[in-house]
Formats: sequence, structure tokens, C-alpha cells
Amino acid sequence: MPLFQKQENRIIGVDIGTSSIKLIELQKNTEGTFSLITYGMVERFNHDVKLGEKEDPMLIARTIKLITEKGGFTVKQATAALPTFLVFTSLISLPQMSKDELDSAIRWEAKKIIPLPLEDIVLDYKMVNQIAEKGGLSFGKKKPEHDKEDLKILLTGAGKETVQKYSDIFLHSGLTLTSLETEMFALSRALVGNDPGEIMIVEIGASITDIIVVESGVPFLGRSIETGGHALTRAIMSSLNINEKRAEQLKRDVGITTGENSGAGEVPNLLKETVEPIVHEIRYTIDLYKSHSVTPSPKATGNIEKIILTGGTALMPGLREHIATALDMRVILGDPWVHVKYQDDLKTILAQIGPKFSVVIGLAMRET
Repeated sequence: MPLFQKQENRIIGVDIGTSSIKLIELQKNTEGTFSLITYGMVERFNHDVKLGEKEDPMLIARTIKLITEKGGFTVKQATAALPTFLVFTSLISLPQMSKDELDSAIRWEAKKIIPLPLEDIVLDYKMVNQIAEKGGLSFGKKKPEHDKEDLKILLTGAGKETVQKYSDIFLHSGLTLTSLETEMFALSRALVGNDPGEIMIVEIGASITDIIVVESGVPFLGRSIETGGHALTRAIMSSLNINEKRAEQLKRDVGITTGENSGAGEVPNLLKETVEPIVHEIRYTIDLYKSHSVTPSPKATGNIEKIILTGGTALMPGLREHIATALDMRVILGDPWVHVKYQDDLKTILAQIGPKFSVVIGLAMRET
């Protein structure tokens, strides 16, 4: 079954996040751009509960169905993403060999890398050049023949139980799950595209921050840290003894801005301290990449050119500037709408929700 309804060139992206469930339907245009058909989002109540942790998959399925009904979605084919922290990813190199030999060799290598029994894992792999051409991994799909000129392979594994939960959700959602890939591919597709540089994406979500290194549009290194926007909110609540609603408002209005007119009091310094683990993890990942131990090709310099900031917390005042100063690097706010056409009257609202929609936009851009 093809991923796209060829007569319409439309597909729905579905992002099941810890703070919200987001859907978007895009149509691919002949010139390679996309047009926004519709989108929808429902906020979730327990931000600290991840899929598979005391959560009813059927509730998620009903929510997805509600969004599609209320949002006027026109197709049933959908693609979704596994969170980076639930996926094992490693770049491996193997000598040239036959397809059968390659399958066996990859399973042997996977045993060394993945700290779980292989019978509990769904394995996927792609050649580096095929990833660049096709744009991602698709769990459970048939693998193409390998490229004889290059046996540098990106190996990815996800727990069968996790994959089954996603399958169950879509079975009851009214949508057909045609592809299940990783968030880092979706983010790379939406925010980096065909940029040939060595780039880092930092997505600061509600509970998790993902740090991804991308070379020539292909993500090779992904790390996650269990802190995000809600850690910042809780820090303000605890320090100032205020409720969550007021703390969220202070975070959005004041952030890490400083100065006589900020009216911030102790909030900026408090948030800087809370953000420090994220800055530390970014710095560690940069050093790891510079060591060349994880660079994907001989062409890689190990020098990251810029950091693209995204996620629901990315718009917090002063955050981009703080990270840029702390790391002495160029940091920009990612724009996932750059290749998407939409009505002019939506510009303001789409700019506001853009950082939250980076993953789901990348999913809806996926091609076979």
C-alpha cells in the first residue's frame, strides 16, 4: 500500500506528545512545497505521563478521532513518530556483502548495541544515502537492497510493545497508520531539509528535551534529557508559591529576560538555573560530536554550524539569547512553516504554535 493517496498527495501527521496531541494535514504541490489543509490540537492533562505509563491508549485514540472529526480532515492515511527517548539509534559500518549476509550481520551488531533481547525489538535500518533520498525510517517495512558503494548504516530499534501500542491506538482512531518513524527524522525534515551543513536541533518539549545532530539533512545522533517546559513552570511555582496558571504566565511573559524594565524579580535567574541541565547536555553533545566518534562520514568536520531551537518552550523570552551566549554559538528559532503555504489570516496564530508543530509538520511531509 502506498503511503500517499496519489490522487490527492495528502497525508495526516500525528504527534502524540506529553503536553498535547497534534494533527495536521498537508498536500504536496508539484513544485515541492506543501499546502496546509487543516490542523488541530488538544492539550493533555497529565504532562508527566508518557505513552505506556498509566495511560489508556483508547483515550488517545478517541482524542485523535475527535480532532479529525472537528478539524475537517479529508484523508485517512496517517504517519506518526516514536519519541527519541524510546528508540535506540546507532551508526554502524559493515563491509560489502550480500543482502542475506547483511541482514544477519546487522542483527549481530544490534546485539552489541541494544540492551534488550532482540526478540523484544523491532529493528530497522537504512543506508545513509538512502535516508537522504527517501527521508526517513519506517518500522516494519521491507528494506531495499543496499547501495554497493556504501555500507554505512543507520540502525534503529524500538520495543515491540511500544510499536504495538501505537498500532492499537490507530486501529481505534479511524485512521490508517502507514508509517511509524522517529521524531528526529521528522524534525530534521521540517527544520533542516536539504541543508548540507552540520546542524543541531534542540527541541524543548513539556517533559523531554531532545538534542539531535544532523549532517546533510540526515540525523545521526540523538540524545534526550528528562527536563523541559514544565520543569521551568514547577520551579517558578515552588519559588514564588503561586499556582500553575500564574507560573505559566510568568514564564511566557518574563522568561529569562533581565533589566530594569523586566519586572521579573527573581524569575530570570531562577529559570537560568533550571535551564542549565539542558545547556550542559547541549555542550556535552557538541563535544561528543567534535570528537569524531559519532560523525557519519569522512566529510564531517565535527563543527556544528548552528543550533535550531524548537518545541513548546522555544518562544520563552530570552531563552534563545541565553543559550547562544552560554555556548557562544549561533542559535536560531526554527520555522517549520517555511515550506508550507497557508492563508494570510493564519500567519499570526501559526507563528505562535509553530515550535509546537515542528514534529507533526515533518511527519506530514514524509514521502515513500
